[in-house]
Amino acid sequence: MEGERALDTLAPGRRVLEDHGIFLGGSYTTDLLGNPVGGRSQGFTYFGLLQVILVAELEKLAGWRGGYFVASVVDAAGTDLSQAHVGNYFDVDQVSTLPTLALGQLYLEQRWDGEKFSLKLGRMPIGQDFVKMDMFNLYVGGIDGHTPVFGYNTFWTSSPSRSTWAAVFKAEPIPDWTLRYGIYQATSSSRVVANHGLNMEFGADDGIQMFGETGFKTKMPNVWGGSPEALAGDHKIGGYWSTWSYDTFDSGSTPYSYGFYWIGEQMVWREKSGANEGITLWYSFVYAPQTDLSQFPFFCGAGGGWQGALPSRPKDWVLFGSYFGSMSREFAAERESAGLGDPTYEWVLEWDYRAQVTPWLYVMPSVQYVIRPAGTGDIPNSLVIGAEIGVTF
Repeated sequence: MEGERALDTLAPGRRVLEDHGIFLGGSYTTDLLGNPVGGRSQGFTYFGLLQVILVAELEKLAGWRGGYFVASVVDAAGTDLSQAHVGNYFDVDQVSTLPTLALGQLYLEQRWDGEKFSLKLGRMPIGQDFVKMDMFNLYVGGIDGHTPVFGYNTFWTSSPSRSTWAAVFKAEPIPDWTLRYGIYQATSSSRVVANHGLNMEFGADDGIQMFGETGFKTKMPNVWGGSPEALAGDHKIGGYWSTWSYDTFDSGSTPYSYGFYWIGEQMVWREKSGANEGITLWYSFVYAPQTDLSQFPFFCGAGGGWQGALPSRPKDWVLFGSYFGSMSREFAAERESAGLGDPTYEWVLEWDYRAQVTPWLYVMPSVQYVIRPAGTGDIPNSLVIGAEIGVTF
């Protein structure tokens, strides 16, 4: 029960493989959610996501210094509560993805100079390297994993089951600063369930999606008492540019899309030295100025968590998040002309308690309140309750 992964005791042979440079592991996450109040209808849904990953350290296997090979398989099944019952855009169960068995990531990575520089080539989702914060991964909906508006504004992939051809370069030229640049194949085939992640062709209509990001770490004094140690922060500023044909809301098209983001997290109080218990705050801003293309030209999110709020539970988190997105007037005009209301904004509030039962198992009761689902005011505000369960093996 105290192992880092659920199968550490049952599969001791895996340790032998790791000594020889082969890591095999994975995770299973399930969201069990219902909306007893509000939304288009009331209901309860399940969604489960199984991921199995293989990492080969090529230096141990073949003498390739700094070389790694990564492959994964994803199996997803269930129903998305937002689509089936609530009717909102910011998914209340962000674990949901293409409901199928699919090949996920498949890439080679080369690292240099003590891992200060790296280059990855192969098939990857954008969200593996960009718009990421540790705090985001602690939630059930809204911000879980990534800021939720990119899929409505440009080409975006976050789930491994939607990986496309890509190249990602990372550099840490000076301490506490990181630069990333990624170029991705933009293709509609990544959203086709029947492809199972196996369509690796370059189509005549494919485009290119580019992301660039600068990250910097901060140290803040613990002015509120407790531990005298400096408090760590992580902040990232980035943007994207895509050369692809995007449909606009006025029935036209544009050959590109672009936007900017600023995300970060900062620990503001630590309870005691040598421990992680304390309070961390986070923020997220997105600006996508093409209002004829971007459904959410402006997004802002903020929240925080307290690790170890209960003295007897030092690994647990108490979490709160708020996610607000305003919709473009061109998008609203298109929806109104189709008789689908006049959308203005959508706002979600979330409260979670992440109970770390063992190092490899967590159970997270969750409450979310969706204000103006779909942005029109025609759908009643929705109360979503349930839990997420996650296992690492």
